[in-house]
Amino acid sequence: MKKIRCLICGMIINDKNYNMNDSTFIDKNEVDDIVRCPFCGVTKEYLSDDEEYINFNSDDLEDKTRKVLDMGMKLEMFNGDFYEEASKQAKDEKLKKMFKDLSNIEMMHARVHKNFGGFNTFPSLKKIDYKKHNTDELLLIEANKREKHAIEFYERYFSKVPDSIKKIFKALSDVEKEHITIIRQID
Repeated sequence: MKKIRCLICGMIINDKNYNMNDSTFIDKNEVDDIVRCPFCGVTKEYLSDDEEYINFNSDDLEDKTRKVLDMGMKLEMFNGDFYEEASKQAKDEKLKKMFKDLSNIEMMHARVHKNFGGFNTFPSLKKIDYKKHNTDELLLIEANKREKHAIEFYERYFSKVPDSIKKIFKALSDVEKEHITIIRQID
């Protein structure tokens, strides 16, 4: 397998990691057919075997775009945190794995916002108690709400960011849409 790079998250996909987080994908990667980035979940159109990565200078961003990326980073971090906790609370083993994989994907989305926004660190977020979601059904309902909220975020701010960021928002929004499909299949 030749090296493939994700143009959104920058990670290199190889024969050791191609099937990571696979419970979050409808179409699964095969060693000789990579259809998704196993780190951020974007589709094949954002993957390249060319060594070049997106050449992007965050210093060129306007403050309002940076603010949107900051909000997106926090949204994805909160979702990643929820899924991490949901993976611990879920009763069903398949659901535990899916929530853990979703946490990994959402935290990578937060990293994408961090990198493109030129932020040096992740913010410290308030820890939320998710114990009220004490059944697998309640966890799935909350997961569905969070995915819808993420899609709404990307749609709301799509027209307010430069073209270079629009491509990223489209790619990440499409991943969130697939998450809703995956969650509904378990529901």
